Amino acid sequence: MSSKDKLTALRKSTYSLAGLPDTVLVPGLPGRRDETIKPVGSVTLDDIAFALLALQEKSTAIYRETESLRTVYAMARDSGALGADVALDAISFEKEGK
Repeated sequence: MSSKDKLTALRKSTYSLAGLPDTVLVPGLPGRRDETIKPVGSVTLDDIAFALLALQEKSTAIYRETESLRTVYAMARDSGALGADVALDAISFEKEGK
């Protein structure tokens, strides 16, 4: 069975693997190796581990950005802002008691 056939079978075997990519971005290691893109059929467990670390960093950054924007949105809406209003203009930055 070819790598392509194995990949197709694996994707079909369970819903959680439907999004398995054709290639994996393996980040570089300073002074040791350059960033590479490898076919998923040839990645090692170490390649996957390093790729997961890099993806987790990206995921965390996206989550923080999403939550920050969600908070600004909620603060502006709570201040009475409407859809066409500039969000930061609607938020009061004065602290209570000052």
